[in-house]
Amino acid sequence: MSVQAFEGAQIVQIKNDKDKGQKQVNKNKPQKAGKGKPEKVGQDNNGQKAHKSDNKQTKVDVNRPKQARWSNVDRVRISNEILQLRAPDGRDMRVLLSALPLVLLGSQVSFAHVPDAQLLTYRNCPPGLAKKDPPCVPPGLAKRGVTYEQWVAYDDDRLEALYLEQRDQYLDGNVALDDNSLLLSSDQIAALYGLQPAPSGSRYALIDGQPVLLNDQDYTSLLQINDLARVGNLPAGLRVAPTAALTQSELRQTYRLPELEPGYNYAVVNGELVTLEDSAFETLQLIRIARAVL
Repeated sequence: MSVQAFEGAQIVQIKNDKDKGQKQVNKNKPQKAGKGKPEKVGQDNNGQKAHKSDNKQTKVDVNRPKQARWSNVDRVRISNEILQLRAPDGRDMRVLLSALPLVLLGSQVSFAHVPDAQLLTYRNCPPGLAKKDPPCVPPGLAKRGVTYEQWVAYDDDRLEALYLEQRDQYLDGNVALDDNSLLLSSDQIAALYGLQPAPSGSRYALIDGQPVLLNDQDYTSLLQINDLARVGNLPAGLRVAPTAALTQSELRQTYRLPELEPGYNYAVVNGELVTLEDSAFETLQLIRIARAVL
């Protein structure tokens, strides 16, 4: 059954003949045992490998080693491709941020009568959380009983404390702070949004269309989260508009993605579509909220 794409979206599928040929070469080779990875807070530790269930939902194995990164040549080529893609109408964060009074991004906003479409532009309710139950509340906090009304009323200090608590779970001094670990570089994000170059000791990143400015510790946590992300179950060669701010359902509809099993989420990090389990996804959204630019 085909799914109608979100109006105004551009979908690009790139056939990867190189990967196809590599599969043929490796077809008869024995598989090597994967190296174990330190367990993260919130990570599934039942030891079971992911598989597709009878209802055809996609399961993601968060313990499986991440696929090899692209070469420098491929990285330049792919980043140039996605920088040319147009976000769906009404969901381009460059347009939304430029049209929205900056005061509305602060903490003194009443969300009670804000239309759903406009909620996506507000700091406390990023698109990845807009259609959660309760809406806008990160999954871990929702399990602790935090309501929609409580969440959207959190001020800067409360949001910062929540973010730092989550971030510390992903800090690792052994992570190399390398822009090549993510698809779009800090300079490319600055150019895309018309920003000044990042100050010394900081880097721009892009989370679900929202540019963020990160210090070294912020960036380390983002790299750790990205290392937990999985791309293996996604359509080969899929390119997603990096400035798009889409809900989970809109991402699936626009890019014809499979539905994930409960506890997993789609996200777009520096222009790359990935899947994350709830704990890592929640920290990613808190980075987006606490370190938002504009």
